[in-house]
Amino acid sequence: MAKRKRKRTPFKRSTKRKTASTKRKTASTRRKTRGTQRAAKPTSRGTTTSRKSPKATSRYSPRAFLSSHKRELIGFTLMALGTLTAVAALTSGAGFSSSTWLRLVAQTFGWGAFFFPLLLIAIGVLLVWRNAPTGLDLEGYVGLSLLLLVTMAIVHALLGASTPEEGLAIAREGRGGGIIGSALLFLLVGAFGGLGAAVAFMALLIVGLGLTLGTSTGELFSGLLPTLVRARERLELALWGRERGSRRTPVQPPLSTPQAESTPTVVEGLAGHGLNVPDTLQAQAWVLPRMEDLLEVGSERLADDEFDRKRAALIEETLGLFGAPCKVVAVNRGPTITQFGVEPEFVETKGGRRTKVKVAKVAALADDLSLAMASPSIRIEAPVPGKGYIGIEVPNREISLVALRDVMASSSFQKIESRLRMGLGQDVSGRPVAADLVNMPHLLIAGTTGSGKSVCVNAIVTCLLLQNTPQDLRMLMIDPKRVELTPYNGIPHLLVPVIVDLERVVPALQWISREMDRRYTRFSKEGVRNIADHNDRMRAVHQDTMPYIVVVIDELADLMMMAPDETERVVTRLAQLARATGIHLIIATQRPSVDVVTGIIKANFPARIAFAVASSVDSRVIIDQPGAERLLGKGDMLYQAPDAPAPVRMQGAFVSERELGRIVGYWKEAEVGTAQADSEAIPPGAVLHQAPLWEEMTEAAPERDELFEEGAKVVRQMKRGSISLLQRRLRIGYTRAARMVDQLEEAGIIGPAKSGSAAREILDYGGLSGPPTGAGTEDPPEHTPASHDPSASEPRQIEPSA
Repeated sequence: MAKRKRKRTPFKRSTKRKTASTKRKTASTRRKTRGTQRAAKPTSRGTTTSRKSPKATSRYSPRAFLSSHKRELIGFTLMALGTLTAVAALTSGAGFSSSTWLRLVAQTFGWGAFFFPLLLIAIGVLLVWRNAPTGLDLEGYVGLSLLLLVTMAIVHALLGASTPEEGLAIAREGRGGGIIGSALLFLLVGAFGGLGAAVAFMALLIVGLGLTLGTSTGELFSGLLPTLVRARERLELALWGRERGSRRTPVQPPLSTPQAESTPTVVEGLAGHGLNVPDTLQAQAWVLPRMEDLLEVGSERLADDEFDRKRAALIEETLGLFGAPCKVVAVNRGPTITQFGVEPEFVETKGGRRTKVKVAKVAALADDLSLAMASPSIRIEAPVPGKGYIGIEVPNREISLVALRDVMASSSFQKIESRLRMGLGQDVSGRPVAADLVNMPHLLIAGTTGSGKSVCVNAIVTCLLLQNTPQDLRMLMIDPKRVELTPYNGIPHLLVPVIVDLERVVPALQWISREMDRRYTRFSKEGVRNIADHNDRMRAVHQDTMPYIVVVIDELADLMMMAPDETERVVTRLAQLARATGIHLIIATQRPSVDVVTGIIKANFPARIAFAVASSVDSRVIIDQPGAERLLGKGDMLYQAPDAPAPVRMQGAFVSERELGRIVGYWKEAEVGTAQADSEAIPPGAVLHQAPLWEEMTEAAPERDELFEEGAKVVRQMKRGSISLLQRRLRIGYTRAARMVDQLEEAGIIGPAKSGSAAREILDYGGLSGPPTGAGTEDPPEHTPASHDPSASEPRQIEPSA
């Protein structure tokens, strides 16, 4: 044991010696490294051998400090020189040095010497404050300098300098463009000649203007063209004055606000009537009503510029407090809301860089702005399509009604050459908005109760009734609520009285679908593509034209609850195919949910109107984006046009009950007058049924089955009728047998189906020799007459006059 201990002791001692020597080497190595780092200091040239902190070394280098110091020194010198030059030019008691300096500047720059002090001060400011937001980059400064040089040369040429000697003499007098302008002028004249120099000056002006504004030549001319057009219109307005009949006074905004167009005088159109309606299809007894006799003019809106200035200042202050400084650059005042156009400004970041406020940051402050302005709801459109600012829409203190007559009398409505044009309302700037139902070609309207859906539908129907006779337009109205569309009962445009029974809705839509197929069949035979080509061909040969058909459904939710599959199928088919045949749909609903406005239905309705809804989810169902939940109601809406990238906010046109009553009364009287002139008097208490105006409808109606008479003999012999019986005896399929049973029932041979029994009763008074008139034809679905009087139950035909 002792020997083992003696052997281990030297081993431990050697280990301790090695550890101590290692520590000494490490310490010496650290001292050498520190000495190397101390030696690696910047030399007199500002270089270094260290790789650790190049940023700190370059930031505090003497060269960088002197460069910044020299820049500021030169900048302050230029500002002082520009200030002294301006003072010496404005005062009379200038010294010898000042007079010599002014004379030198005048001879060098000519009349441009007046801007020379400002140029010196501007350059000095840019040298001292390098991060000043001037809005110009290097190309901008080059373009501005080029514009100044070319202007000086052109001014020198206008003074009549024909030779370099004359130009130098003019420059010595301090006139024209000075020595610089004279030198540039005769340099280009000597190189290209007189005409070539003029072309060169024009090209240099365009290039300089493009560089200064940072835009291309094409964009420059496309932007100047509308400006020239507006200038010409303002000049004509100043020379000739406002047209008579315009009741609206222009509202002057506090800032740069686009002006709402004035309401022009109604042009005398068809037979001296108020609407400028296109030419009628042919001579007829129907006369269109006068718009000024039925519709009322809207009231004027009073502007409050001081109130708008206060709200603009409050918006800027609120956005600045939340770290999103912006500047109000435009104010658009509409009937319901005022849109403040704000432009984001620059902010300092932690790294010292200047960046603009993000659009998303401003859009997220809608609730904060609403609280600061004590407003019920604020909508932010970020950004406004086609504009360089963000739109903050603040409700007005008072909502102004938009009269339908003002919209229909505007130029935006009159320039649409279509029989189905509609006046929708006014946008946020007070400009009238009109649309064409032919181009839509279908319209979906949705919103909560009281938001303005029914008024919008009435305004659209009123526009159609004021521009179309029953020979041009037929309508099918469906109103499950029984209160909105029933006042239109009795007008000659209706195919049938307003349908209020839900059980009759699907058959009526199916009849419209069959009418669409019948029209397509006729188009294919004639070799035309749509109803417009067909009517042109019929007009050329002096034959009756085909009318448009507009289907108005006031509440889609009730139909989807009763028969969702059938309703969705027929509505989708009509929306997909009916455009070319002149059939258009206008559907309104107060429940914009996914089970009512399904994806298939919405995909075929590119034109949509969203009124106030309860949540952003409902807004997405209608217009595929939020925003409708912030509307104010009472006609405030978002209109998504088929060709627009984003919906447009507007106030819908208003039609009063009194105006609506006048229009309906006019067409009822016109119908009675035409009918009494063509036929006998209508018995009192008779139920009127409007038959279709086209005579060829019954010709294209599906005929009875070829085995109809054999089927009638079978059921008479068996003394009962059923689908299975006809299948077995006649050896036909289920669909054909079911259709034959329906035809036998319409002919009065068998009775209606009974619950719990497939067999039908044979009626004693039924027979093959005398089925009721019209059995098996495809006339429009009509209500059963209340009286059995033949004069009351027979549909009254309206024949066009020669």
